[in-house]
Amino acid sequence: MIVLLTLFALDFLRTIQQDTHSMHWHQTYNPLVTTPKDSIVDLLHRNGTEQENTAWRCVNPDYIGDNARTSVALLKVHKTGSSTIGSILYRFGIRRGLSFIMPKKVSSYEYWPKTIDKCYQEFYPPCQQGRFDILNIHSRYNGRDILTKYMREDTYVIAPLRHPMDQMISGLYFYGFVNRLKMISKTIEDFLEHPNILTDEDPAVMWFMWNSMSYDIGLDDFDIPKGVKKSYLISKPKYIKEIDRFLNWTEENIDFFLIREKFDESLILLKDRLGWRMEDLVYFSLNTAAEPPKRNRRDTNRLRIKTEEFSYIDYLLYERMKLKLDRMIEEKGAELEVEVSKLRSLNKEFSEYCLEKVEVDPNLLGAVNVLSNKLKNEHKHDRCCFETAIDEKPYYNFIKAYMRNSCKLS
Repeated sequence: MIVLLTLFALDFLRTIQQDTHSMHWHQTYNPLVTTPKDSIVDLLHRNGTEQENTAWRCVNPDYIGDNARTSVALLKVHKTGSSTIGSILYRFGIRRGLSFIMPKKVSSYEYWPKTIDKCYQEFYPPCQQGRFDILNIHSRYNGRDILTKYMREDTYVIAPLRHPMDQMISGLYFYGFVNRLKMISKTIEDFLEHPNILTDEDPAVMWFMWNSMSYDIGLDDFDIPKGVKKSYLISKPKYIKEIDRFLNWTEENIDFFLIREKFDESLILLKDRLGWRMEDLVYFSLNTAAEPPKRNRRDTNRLRIKTEEFSYIDYLLYERMKLKLDRMIEEKGAELEVEVSKLRSLNKEFSEYCLEKVEVDPNLLGAVNVLSNKLKNEHKHDRCCFETAIDEKPYYNFIKAYMRNSCKLS
């Protein structure tokens, strides 16, 4: 558990430092206070109607289409782009007064690897009588029947996936495992062949690395021994059957998988299924490493083979859901290309309008440098810019304040 305690400590410090770093945001934009001259809420509502000539704006932020879904559960799969998707959900929900499942403690990471039913009593209550609308915290998934005890029956469950090799490498760097390997003169390849060089000291490493995407969405509830490799699993018929049962279960209990490598296409297809507007999807990338690790083709091919041996179930899950997404893309055809182009144009125009620059933020603690969005001075009061650019941890605290105030901005 050493690595978990270390991560929680880093997360706590990061939250404190980000609170300090983002104080100027709260001084200029805090929906829970008013300024002497004008209420912030009045300012925000004006932004939706007065900025008619801007490249992108909050058009009717309270509008919900007749068929729009307002209950969505995001399964936050580590290192797959879930922070960016979560920002979209935060923005959608807070504009419409929806209830979020939100822990009262400092950090959402404190609940992982718990499941929702194991920590429900530690959440803020839903704002209206009934159940929650949005799930966007780090917790392990254990099925729709458990989730809908706390969320509405029509909740749409989504999960992001990423190529298992890239997801694993990202995690190894982000959580500091590569640095620990370097300290003992070992490589990623050494770890994949002999994971005990880290897990003997800290068994929790296995939770973050071995089939970690599958683990986040429910693998632990299936009879598959932790840490075993592909060669062993495929030699045992009972495990082949259990893996197939898990994959079928994911399709029954998760409505839509986004694929990181086809992120914009995934968002457009998700929009169609949720009945949302194009404007609801505009995003700035969040929690992105400043310098992704580089590898030559030979090293990449060798590493791909080793990661498939190590995280075989993640490969099966990814390939199955990617194939499913590819079929959806093919079915939508040229219309999808037009909508993806439109989304990218909106993102570009919005970025040029809101952002001064994207830079490494020294207040974001971690084993790698993480990029942060810095707003132009003239747009720090702009609701659209603020809600899209804010980093995950300040946004998390922003939502906590919103839930404490019974889903009200003032």
